[in-house]
Amino acid sequence: MRRAYPQLCSMFLRITVLGFFFLLWGCQPAPKKVITPVFYPDPPEKARLQFLKSISGSDDIVGKQKTSFEAFILGSTEKKDIIAKPYGMALFQGKLYVCDVGKGMVEVFDLEKKTFGYLTEDRRLKNPVNIEIDADGNKYVTDTLGKSLFVFDQNDVLVAIWGRETNISPVDIAISGQRCYVTDFNNNQILILNKKTGAVLDRFGKYGQEAGEFQMVSNIALDRQDNIYVTDMVKGQIIKFDANGRFVRTFSQAGVNIDEFARPKGIDIDREGRIWVVDAASEVAKILDPEGKLLLFFGLPGNSPGKMNLPAKIVVDYDNVGYFSEYAVPGAKIEFLVFVSNQYGLNKINVYGFGSFPEQPSPQISRESK
Repeated sequence: MRRAYPQLCSMFLRITVLGFFFLLWGCQPAPKKVITPVFYPDPPEKARLQFLKSISGSDDIVGKQKTSFEAFILGSTEKKDIIAKPYGMALFQGKLYVCDVGKGMVEVFDLEKKTFGYLTEDRRLKNPVNIEIDADGNKYVTDTLGKSLFVFDQNDVLVAIWGRETNISPVDIAISGQRCYVTDFNNNQILILNKKTGAVLDRFGKYGQEAGEFQMVSNIALDRQDNIYVTDMVKGQIIKFDANGRFVRTFSQAGVNIDEFARPKGIDIDREGRIWVVDAASEVAKILDPEGKLLLFFGLPGNSPGKMNLPAKIVVDYDNVGYFSEYAVPGAKIEFLVFVSNQYGLNKINVYGFGSFPEQPSPQISRESK
Protein backbone atom coordinates (compact mmCIF):
# COMPACT_ATOMS: atom_id res chain seq x y z
CA MET A 1 0.00 0.00 0.00
CA ARG A 2 2.90 2.35 0.75
CA ARG A 3 4.37 1.68 -2.72
CA ALA A 4 1.01 2.40 -4.42
CA TYR A 5 0.53 5.72 -2.66
CA PRO A 6 3.37 7.63 -4.47
CA GLN A 7 2.17 6.20 -7.80
CA LEU A 8 -1.38 7.41 -7.14
CA CYS A 9 -0.09 10.86 -6.19
CA SER A 10 2.01 11.01 -9.34
CA MET A 11 -0.92 9.97 -11.50
CA PHE A 12 -3.22 12.53 -9.84
CA LEU A 13 -0.58 15.23 -10.40
CA ARG A 14 -0.26 14.36 -14.08
CA ILE A 15 -4.05 14.42 -14.56
CA THR A 16 -4.30 17.79 -12.77
CA VAL A 17 -1.50 19.31 -14.86
CA LEU A 18 -3.00 17.90 -18.06
CA GLY A 19 -6.44 19.27 -17.17
CA PHE A 20 -4.93 22.66 -16.33
CA PHE A 21 -3.09 22.62 -19.67
CA PHE A 22 -6.28 21.89 -21.58
CA LEU A 23 -8.10 24.61 -19.63
CA LEU A 24 -5.44 27.14 -20.56
CA TRP A 25 -5.38 25.89 -24.14
CA GLY A 26 -9.18 26.19 -24.36
CA CYS A 27 -9.05 29.76 -23.06
CA GLN A 28 -6.74 30.89 -25.83
CA PRO A 29 -8.55 33.00 -28.40
CA ALA A 30 -9.08 31.22 -31.68
CA PRO A 31 -7.02 32.60 -34.53
CA LYS A 32 -8.98 35.13 -36.53
CA LYS A 33 -10.14 33.95 -39.91
CA VAL A 34 -9.24 36.06 -42.89
CA ILE A 35 -12.60 36.89 -44.44
CA THR A 36 -12.81 38.19 -47.98
CA PRO A 37 -15.45 40.93 -48.06
CA VAL A 38 -18.48 40.31 -50.25
CA PHE A 39 -19.77 43.23 -52.30
CA TYR A 40 -22.66 43.83 -54.68
CA PRO A 41 -22.22 44.34 -57.54
CA ASP A 42 -18.96 42.44 -57.93
CA PRO A 43 -15.75 44.33 -58.64
CA PRO A 44 -14.78 46.07 -60.86
CA GLU A 45 -18.28 47.58 -60.70
CA LYS A 46 -18.75 50.25 -58.03
CA ALA A 47 -19.88 48.54 -54.82
CA ARG A 48 -23.14 49.71 -53.25
CA LEU A 49 -23.73 46.88 -50.78
CA GLN A 50 -21.46 44.89 -48.50
CA PHE A 51 -22.49 41.71 -46.74
CA LEU A 52 -21.63 42.37 -43.09
CA LYS A 53 -22.75 39.50 -40.90
CA SER A 54 -25.17 36.60 -40.51
CA ILE A 55 -27.21 35.89 -37.39
CA SER A 56 -28.35 32.30 -36.88
CA GLY A 57 -28.63 32.10 -33.10
CA SER A 58 -27.89 33.72 -29.79
CA ASP A 59 -24.14 33.06 -30.05
CA ASP A 60 -23.93 35.47 -33.00
CA ILE A 61 -25.04 38.34 -30.76
CA VAL A 62 -24.35 37.24 -27.19
CA GLY A 63 -20.99 35.69 -28.08
CA LYS A 64 -19.41 32.51 -26.86
CA GLN A 65 -18.48 33.24 -23.26
CA LYS A 66 -17.06 29.83 -22.45
CA THR A 67 -15.28 27.11 -24.38
CA SER A 68 -16.90 23.69 -24.38
CA PHE A 69 -14.21 22.46 -21.96
CA GLU A 70 -14.87 25.34 -19.57
CA ALA A 71 -18.61 24.76 -19.76
CA PHE A 72 -18.06 21.08 -18.95
CA ILE A 73 -15.78 21.81 -15.97
CA LEU A 74 -17.32 25.03 -14.65
CA GLY A 75 -20.89 24.67 -15.82
CA SER A 76 -22.80 27.10 -17.99
CA THR A 77 -25.79 29.30 -17.20
CA GLU A 78 -25.88 30.96 -20.62
CA LYS A 79 -29.20 30.93 -22.45
CA LYS A 80 -28.36 29.77 -25.97
CA ASP A 81 -30.71 29.20 -28.82
CA ILE A 82 -30.77 29.00 -32.60
CA ILE A 83 -33.18 30.45 -35.13
CA ALA A 84 -35.25 27.67 -36.68
CA LYS A 85 -37.27 29.16 -39.56
CA PRO A 86 -37.43 32.96 -39.55
CA TYR A 87 -39.89 35.09 -41.45
CA GLY A 88 -40.71 38.65 -40.35
CA MET A 89 -38.34 41.04 -38.58
CA ALA A 90 -38.43 44.46 -36.95
CA LEU A 91 -35.90 46.65 -35.15
CA PHE A 92 -36.58 49.03 -32.29
CA GLN A 93 -34.26 50.77 -29.82
CA GLY A 94 -31.31 48.47 -30.45
CA LYS A 95 -33.30 45.23 -30.47
CA LEU A 96 -33.88 42.85 -33.36
CA TYR A 97 -37.22 41.01 -33.24
CA VAL A 98 -37.47 37.83 -35.34
CA CYS A 99 -40.70 35.93 -36.04
CA ASP A 100 -39.62 32.29 -35.96
CA VAL A 101 -42.39 30.22 -37.53
CA GLY A 102 -40.34 27.09 -36.86
CA LYS A 103 -40.71 27.64 -33.10
CA GLY A 104 -43.94 29.59 -33.07
CA MET A 105 -42.22 32.36 -31.09
CA VAL A 106 -40.78 35.85 -31.50
CA GLU A 107 -37.07 35.96 -30.66
CA VAL A 108 -35.47 39.13 -29.30
CA PHE A 109 -31.79 39.92 -29.86
CA ASP A 110 -30.63 42.91 -27.82
CA LEU A 111 -27.80 44.35 -29.93
CA GLU A 112 -26.70 46.77 -27.21
CA LYS A 113 -26.78 44.55 -24.13
CA LYS A 114 -25.91 41.43 -26.15
CA THR A 115 -28.68 39.31 -24.67
CA PHE A 116 -31.25 36.92 -26.11
CA GLY A 117 -34.83 36.18 -25.13
CA TYR A 118 -38.42 35.94 -26.32
CA LEU A 119 -41.15 38.52 -26.72
CA THR A 120 -43.67 36.22 -25.04
CA GLU A 121 -44.18 32.60 -24.09
CA ASP A 122 -47.97 32.87 -24.35
CA ARG A 123 -48.91 29.82 -26.41
CA ARG A 124 -51.99 31.48 -27.81
CA LEU A 125 -49.48 32.91 -30.27
CA LYS A 126 -49.15 29.92 -32.60
CA ASN A 127 -47.56 31.01 -35.86
CA PRO A 128 -46.04 34.51 -35.76
CA VAL A 129 -45.29 35.50 -39.34
CA ASN A 130 -44.61 39.24 -39.27
CA ILE A 131 -44.09 41.97 -36.72
CA GLU A 132 -44.38 45.76 -36.86
CA ILE A 133 -43.45 48.20 -34.09
CA ASP A 134 -44.86 51.71 -33.88
CA ALA A 135 -43.02 54.82 -32.71
CA ASP A 136 -44.16 54.27 -29.12
CA GLY A 137 -42.81 50.73 -28.95
CA ASN A 138 -46.13 48.90 -29.27
CA LYS A 139 -45.71 45.64 -31.13
CA TYR A 140 -48.15 44.09 -33.60
CA VAL A 141 -47.67 40.43 -34.56
CA THR A 142 -49.61 38.64 -37.29
CA ASP A 143 -50.54 35.00 -36.68
CA THR A 144 -51.84 33.26 -39.81
CA LEU A 145 -52.58 29.96 -38.07
CA GLY A 146 -54.31 31.62 -35.13
CA LYS A 147 -56.08 33.97 -37.57
CA SER A 148 -55.35 36.87 -35.25
CA LEU A 149 -53.31 39.99 -34.74
CA PHE A 150 -51.57 40.11 -31.35
CA VAL A 151 -50.85 43.50 -29.79
CA PHE A 152 -48.18 44.04 -27.12
CA ASP A 153 -47.53 47.31 -25.31
CA GLN A 154 -44.17 49.06 -24.72
CA ASN A 155 -43.44 46.65 -21.86
CA ASP A 156 -44.15 43.57 -24.01
CA VAL A 157 -47.42 42.88 -22.21
CA LEU A 158 -50.12 41.31 -24.39
CA VAL A 159 -52.98 43.82 -24.38
CA ALA A 160 -55.23 42.73 -27.27
CA ILE A 161 -55.96 39.99 -29.77
CA TRP A 162 -57.76 41.20 -32.89
CA GLY A 163 -59.37 39.41 -35.81
CA ARG A 164 -60.74 36.17 -34.39
CA GLU A 165 -64.31 37.19 -35.14
CA THR A 166 -63.65 38.51 -38.67
CA ASN A 167 -62.48 35.34 -40.48
CA ILE A 168 -59.14 36.79 -41.54
CA SER A 169 -55.71 35.25 -41.86
CA PRO A 170 -53.27 38.16 -41.41
CA VAL A 171 -49.90 37.84 -43.14
CA ASP A 172 -48.15 41.20 -42.89
CA ILE A 173 -48.72 44.60 -41.33
CA ALA A 174 -47.57 48.18 -41.85
CA ILE A 175 -48.39 51.16 -39.64
CA SER A 176 -48.79 54.85 -40.38
CA GLY A 177 -50.26 57.29 -37.90
CA GLN A 178 -53.36 55.74 -36.35
CA ARG A 179 -53.82 53.19 -39.11
CA CYS A 180 -52.71 49.57 -39.46
CA TYR A 181 -52.61 48.13 -42.98
CA VAL A 182 -52.91 44.33 -42.90
CA THR A 183 -52.70 41.80 -45.73
CA ASP A 184 -55.43 39.16 -45.38
CA PHE A 185 -54.54 35.82 -46.96
CA ASN A 186 -58.05 34.38 -46.52
CA ASN A 187 -59.84 37.04 -48.55
CA ASN A 188 -57.00 38.41 -50.73
CA GLN A 189 -57.63 41.86 -49.34
CA ILE A 190 -55.97 44.70 -47.49
CA LEU A 191 -57.62 45.72 -44.22
CA ILE A 192 -57.23 49.17 -42.72
CA LEU A 193 -57.59 48.97 -38.93
CA ASN A 194 -57.75 51.54 -36.17
CA LYS A 195 -54.39 51.20 -34.45
CA LYS A 196 -55.81 51.55 -30.95
CA THR A 197 -59.01 49.52 -31.16
CA GLY A 198 -58.50 47.12 -34.06
CA ALA A 199 -61.79 48.22 -35.62
CA VAL A 200 -61.96 47.72 -39.39
CA LEU A 201 -62.03 51.16 -41.02
CA ASP A 202 -61.94 49.96 -44.59
CA ARG A 203 -60.87 47.11 -46.83
CA PHE A 204 -59.91 46.93 -50.48
CA GLY A 205 -58.79 44.43 -53.09
CA LYS A 206 -60.24 41.06 -54.05
CA TYR A 207 -59.35 37.80 -55.74
CA GLY A 208 -58.99 38.15 -59.50
CA GLN A 209 -56.80 38.64 -62.54
CA GLU A 210 -57.50 42.31 -63.21
CA ALA A 211 -55.27 45.23 -62.26
CA GLY A 212 -55.46 45.89 -58.52
CA GLU A 213 -56.76 42.39 -57.79
CA PHE A 214 -54.84 39.60 -56.10
CA GLN A 215 -54.12 35.95 -56.79
CA MET A 216 -52.15 35.39 -53.58
CA VAL A 217 -51.60 38.43 -51.40
CA SER A 218 -48.37 38.41 -49.39
CA ASN A 219 -46.33 41.23 -47.84
CA ILE A 220 -46.86 44.98 -47.54
CA ALA A 221 -44.83 48.18 -47.20
CA LEU A 222 -45.49 51.93 -47.13
CA ASP A 223 -43.44 54.75 -48.59
CA ARG A 224 -43.06 58.18 -47.02
CA GLN A 225 -46.23 59.41 -48.76
CA ASP A 226 -48.19 56.43 -47.35
CA ASN A 227 -48.52 54.79 -50.75
CA ILE A 228 -49.11 51.07 -50.26
CA TYR A 229 -47.03 48.36 -51.96
CA VAL A 230 -48.21 44.74 -51.86
CA THR A 231 -46.50 41.64 -53.26
CA ASP A 232 -48.54 38.97 -55.01
CA MET A 233 -46.79 35.59 -55.03
CA VAL A 234 -48.81 34.10 -57.91
CA LYS A 235 -49.06 37.13 -60.19
CA GLY A 236 -45.36 37.82 -59.59
CA GLN A 237 -46.07 41.49 -59.13
CA ILE A 238 -45.78 44.43 -56.80
CA ILE A 239 -49.11 46.25 -56.74
CA LYS A 240 -49.18 49.90 -55.70
CA PHE A 241 -52.15 51.73 -54.13
CA ASP A 242 -52.48 55.21 -52.69
CA ALA A 243 -53.05 55.79 -48.96
CA ASN A 244 -56.81 55.31 -49.38
CA GLY A 245 -56.56 52.03 -51.24
CA ARG A 246 -57.04 53.30 -54.79
CA PHE A 247 -55.10 51.28 -57.35
CA VAL A 248 -52.13 53.16 -58.86
CA ARG A 249 -50.05 50.70 -60.90
CA THR A 250 -48.20 47.39 -60.98
CA PHE A 251 -44.48 46.68 -61.12
CA SER A 252 -42.99 43.78 -63.09
CA GLN A 253 -44.67 40.48 -63.90
CA ALA A 254 -44.30 36.75 -63.33
CA GLY A 255 -41.33 35.22 -65.10
CA VAL A 256 -37.78 33.94 -64.86
CA ASN A 257 -35.95 36.94 -66.33
CA ILE A 258 -33.89 39.01 -63.92
CA ASP A 259 -36.33 41.94 -64.08
CA GLU A 260 -39.31 39.64 -63.37
CA PHE A 261 -40.50 37.85 -60.23
CA ALA A 262 -41.21 34.18 -59.67
CA ARG A 263 -42.41 34.37 -56.04
CA PRO A 264 -42.04 37.84 -54.49
CA LYS A 265 -42.47 38.01 -50.72
CA GLY A 266 -40.94 40.55 -48.32
CA ILE A 267 -40.84 44.18 -49.39
CA ASP A 268 -39.63 47.49 -47.97
CA ILE A 269 -39.15 51.06 -49.22
CA ASP A 270 -36.13 53.19 -48.35
CA ARG A 271 -36.11 56.94 -47.79
CA GLU A 272 -35.29 57.61 -51.45
CA GLY A 273 -38.34 55.66 -52.60
CA ARG A 274 -36.36 52.67 -53.84
CA ILE A 275 -38.23 49.38 -53.60
CA TRP A 276 -36.49 46.41 -51.97
CA VAL A 277 -38.06 43.00 -52.47
CA VAL A 278 -37.00 39.36 -52.08
CA ASP A 279 -37.89 36.64 -54.57
CA ALA A 280 -38.17 33.34 -52.71
CA ALA A 281 -38.03 31.22 -55.87
CA SER A 282 -34.89 32.70 -57.45
CA GLU A 283 -33.45 33.36 -53.96
CA VAL A 284 -32.31 36.89 -54.66
CA ALA A 285 -33.19 40.36 -53.44
CA LYS A 286 -33.86 43.12 -55.95
CA ILE A 287 -33.73 46.90 -55.76
CA LEU A 288 -36.08 48.86 -58.00
CA ASP A 289 -36.24 52.60 -58.51
CA PRO A 290 -39.55 54.39 -57.72
CA GLU A 291 -40.70 53.73 -61.30
CA GLY A 292 -39.98 50.01 -61.08
CA LYS A 293 -36.72 49.88 -63.03
CA LEU A 294 -34.29 47.22 -61.76
CA LEU A 295 -31.20 48.85 -60.24
CA LEU A 296 -29.42 45.89 -58.64
CA PHE A 297 -29.95 42.33 -57.50
CA PHE A 298 -27.97 40.51 -54.83
CA GLY A 299 -27.83 37.25 -52.94
CA LEU A 300 -28.29 34.12 -55.14
CA PRO A 301 -28.75 30.61 -53.70
CA GLY A 302 -26.21 29.07 -51.33
CA ASN A 303 -24.76 28.97 -47.84
CA SER A 304 -21.61 31.03 -48.35
CA PRO A 305 -21.49 34.60 -46.96
CA GLY A 306 -24.14 36.83 -48.48
CA LYS A 307 -26.04 34.02 -50.21
CA MET A 308 -29.70 33.22 -49.58
CA ASN A 309 -31.82 30.14 -48.94
CA LEU A 310 -35.57 30.68 -49.35
CA PRO A 311 -35.57 34.36 -48.38
CA ALA A 312 -38.83 35.58 -46.84
CA LYS A 313 -38.51 39.14 -45.53
CA ILE A 314 -36.40 42.21 -46.20
CA VAL A 315 -36.10 45.17 -43.82
CA VAL A 316 -34.32 48.50 -44.36
CA ASP A 317 -33.01 50.05 -41.14
CA TYR A 318 -31.33 53.43 -40.55
CA ASP A 319 -31.12 53.41 -36.75
CA ASN A 320 -28.77 50.55 -35.90
CA VAL A 321 -25.82 51.03 -38.24
CA GLY A 322 -23.44 51.48 -35.31
CA TYR A 323 -23.95 47.92 -34.10
CA PHE A 324 -22.63 46.50 -37.39
CA SER A 325 -20.10 49.11 -38.56
CA GLU A 326 -17.17 47.01 -37.27
CA TYR A 327 -17.87 44.46 -40.01
CA ALA A 328 -17.57 46.99 -42.84
CA VAL A 329 -14.30 47.44 -44.71
CA PRO A 330 -12.11 50.36 -43.59
CA GLY A 331 -13.21 53.60 -45.19
CA ALA A 332 -16.78 52.46 -45.80
CA LYS A 333 -19.62 54.89 -45.19
CA ILE A 334 -22.74 52.88 -44.37
CA GLU A 335 -25.99 54.79 -44.92
CA PHE A 336 -28.36 52.07 -43.74
CA LEU A 337 -28.65 48.36 -43.08
CA VAL A 338 -30.61 45.73 -44.99
CA PHE A 339 -31.78 42.59 -43.18
CA VAL A 340 -32.91 39.49 -45.11
CA SER A 341 -34.40 36.43 -43.40
CA ASN A 342 -33.68 32.97 -44.86
CA GLN A 343 -35.98 30.14 -43.88
CA TYR A 344 -33.45 27.41 -44.66
CA GLY A 345 -29.70 27.03 -44.90
CA LEU A 346 -26.94 28.05 -42.52
CA ASN A 347 -27.35 31.83 -42.53
CA LYS A 348 -30.79 32.65 -41.13
CA ILE A 349 -30.53 36.45 -41.01
CA ASN A 350 -28.20 38.20 -43.45
CA VAL A 351 -27.15 41.76 -42.65
CA TYR A 352 -25.92 44.00 -45.47
CA GLY A 353 -24.70 47.59 -45.43
CA PHE A 354 -25.72 50.06 -48.15
CA GLY A 355 -23.43 53.00 -48.80
CA SER A 356 -20.15 54.00 -50.37
CA PHE A 357 -16.99 51.90 -50.26
CA PRO A 358 -13.34 52.33 -51.19
CA GLU A 359 -12.46 50.93 -54.60
CA GLN A 360 -11.88 47.19 -54.37
CA PRO A 361 -9.44 45.15 -56.47
CA SER A 362 -10.98 42.91 -59.11
CA PRO A 363 -10.96 39.20 -58.20
CA GLN A 364 -8.03 37.35 -59.71
CA ILE A 365 -8.81 34.58 -62.20
CA SER A 366 -6.75 31.46 -61.70
CA ARG A 367 -5.16 29.66 -64.65
CA GLU A 368 -7.35 26.63 -64.01
CA SER A 369 -10.52 28.70 -64.45
CA LYS A 370 -9.46 30.23 -67.76
